[in-house]
Amino acid sequence: MPERLRDLLGDLAAVLCGVAVFFAFCGWWVLIPTNIAWLDFADRAMHQLGWMFYRDTPWGLPPGVSPRLGLELSSSIALVDGLPLFAIPFKLLGQWLPQPFQYWGYWLLLSFALQGLFAYRLAREFGAGRALALAASGFVLITPTFLFRVPMHLALSGHWVLLCGLWLYARRTPPALWAWPLLAAITSAIHATLLAMVLALWAAAWLQRLWLRRTGARHLTLEPLLVAAATAAVLWSAGFFGIGSYESYGYGDYKLNLAWPVLRYGWSQIFPDLPHTRFDYEGLSFPGIGILALLLLALLSGAMMRLRGVATRYWLPLATLLIALMLFAFSKNLSFGPTELLKIPVPDLLEKLGSAFRSTGRFVWPLLYVVTIGAVVLVARRFRLAIALPVVLVAFTAQAIDSAPGWRPFAQHMKQPSDVWPTQLVSPFWERAAEAGISRVRAIPVRVMGRDWQALGYYAVTHGMAIDAIYLGRVDGEALADLRRRAAEALATGAFDADTLYTLDVSSALAVMQHLRPGDLLATIDRRIVFVPGGAHLIDGLDIENTARNGGSWVPPVAYGGSVPQ
Repeated sequence: MPERLRDLLGDLAAVLCGVAVFFAFCGWWVLIPTNIAWLDFADRAMHQLGWMFYRDTPWGLPPGVSPRLGLELSSSIALVDGLPLFAIPFKLLGQWLPQPFQYWGYWLLLSFALQGLFAYRLAREFGAGRALALAASGFVLITPTFLFRVPMHLALSGHWVLLCGLWLYARRTPPALWAWPLLAAITSAIHATLLAMVLALWAAAWLQRLWLRRTGARHLTLEPLLVAAATAAVLWSAGFFGIGSYESYGYGDYKLNLAWPVLRYGWSQIFPDLPHTRFDYEGLSFPGIGILALLLLALLSGAMMRLRGVATRYWLPLATLLIALMLFAFSKNLSFGPTELLKIPVPDLLEKLGSAFRSTGRFVWPLLYVVTIGAVVLVARRFRLAIALPVVLVAFTAQAIDSAPGWRPFAQHMKQPSDVWPTQLVSPFWERAAEAGISRVRAIPVRVMGRDWQALGYYAVTHGMAIDAIYLGRVDGEALADLRRRAAEALATGAFDADTLYTLDVSSALAVMQHLRPGDLLATIDRRIVFVPGGAHLIDGLDIENTARNGGSWVPPVAYGGSVPQ
């Protein structure tokens, strides 16, 4: 059989392995295009709502803007981690798509398939034969770090771009001029955190080729320009540049623990559950018992001696980068297990960079994948195939069984397919408000990721309204401050927007009562304090008491129960 055909069959086998793990982990219901039931949860709801708002918003410049989600705060498909790579093309096809529509299941299927493919190719470049490269691909597909991310942050599940970057670095034949710019452009349309790591891998690869003179001067000159241009163009198109600052909370908390190789976070039944700090789950990097066993075997058998090659000019730029990314992942607060060891004063630039990425623990991922595949390759190159393959397969089987409680629940607990989300907004009032021409939903006080963002967001998007009660990946701090000043001014003066439905907390409701007019509506509806200027008629015939009709002397009883969503 020709060598090229063998390579193609190996690639196909790796892709099929990825598809098999996808169906085992996710099930098939996520592929029903109108099934949004499984997206009604946490960040998955943010991603889907972001797409639903974006789909129904007229095109603007840049193409990724989505101003109805956020109003003055504004938004874009990039700032809700909405996967511009899929969202923008599917918006172009929007008139032919069913309503509702979700592309997330197909994105996960693609991610699993490419995860398997590029892990296989990387293992081959590391020197593994086809059979053991497939085994390495299997380990990468069931690594806890990848599977843990899939149900939580959908776009961020595209770990395959990191494996692709590592593969481009490791290739014996330098990649074509278009390869790195294309990968940078694609990653720019997926997630900014993945982009930062891919660009770092590219920089290491560029330095390696410069150092070894593996690529001509023209190629080395043009490639940075093409990478920069492709990245900037895609980020602009997706609306990533729509805010003034990308800093956020969490830097120093969502970090990598110094004990990361042995912290299982529930991904092993037999490995001890060691304590750790509260938020370092973002640095989950437990390799699994199979990989730990292979690393131990490599150590005891002397296979680790092959790592001397890391100090060569071919691998040194990558090794240096992987260590640097791991150090960045530790953040400014070093922890070992449950113990906070010390806080490191960092330069202002590094503080800003860490705050922008917030969950720095993720930056260990490239190192984890190199360790995972490297463990298989070290054993493969130390022992004959007749010994290495059974050993690796036993390790893989043990890890798959041991970690099964972690990767089974997503499919097992999948909700029945549905094209609607359940809602707490059941009063006829809400439909009347939409039919009466209410075009905006606002929340006072203005909060990002208040407790009611999902219910109000789903109501708004399914009724063609804009909303400022939102959950976004990043928010412009100045715009948020301006919106809060505007809300405070409205409470002080009574200058509220027409055709707008407000949800209020208790103190805001008391302030609104000072400005009520006879035609206004201030009432408790579905355990929410609702204010609609001139909206008294919206509850005619409903068993709802209107504060405005009582002279503004009644406080909604929900205020005393503390159950108003915020």
